[in-house]
Amino acid sequence: MSGETGIRDLLTGLYTRDYFDEVIGREIERSRRYNTALSVLSVVLTNHSTLLANSGEDVANAAVIESARTLLANIRESDLVFRWEDDEFLVLLCEADIGVCGKKVQQLGALFRPWRDGLGPVKGVPVKVRIGASTHDKDIVFPAVLQAARAAARNQTQV
Repeated sequence: MSGETGIRDLLTGLYTRDYFDEVIGREIERSRRYNTALSVLSVVLTNHSTLLANSGEDVANAAVIESARTLLANIRESDLVFRWEDDEFLVLLCEADIGVCGKKVQQLGALFRPWRDGLGPVKGVPVKVRIGASTHDKDIVFPAVLQAARAAARNQTQV
């Protein structure tokens, strides 16, 4: 999944999970120093393995690539998008409190919702997307925030 440098995913061009590990400490420290919130979104293609098995690698890859493009086109310049797993992306919303985070979830949900009806990256092929979110403040350990966002994406109602 990662390129030679380990910073960019070869398929999507997004930052890799390894690069997330480099960046997160800096972002948490910046959040503490300036007393700002740091939010994380987990965006999961819940039927990725089904797409791969039933429609093939090209269709599954198209869903992943278009998901990456949609995320990149709809974040602020200060935010970062990572390919976390084959079917999951993380979005770090820097200086984003729970209100900003909630609005971003709603915005992305509206963009991804038509995909479940086959109106997404591959016409006629449903792609199911779930989004989970959590916000970090100075009193919460970030791994708990990350875990909460990922669990919410895996367990919530699909958008």
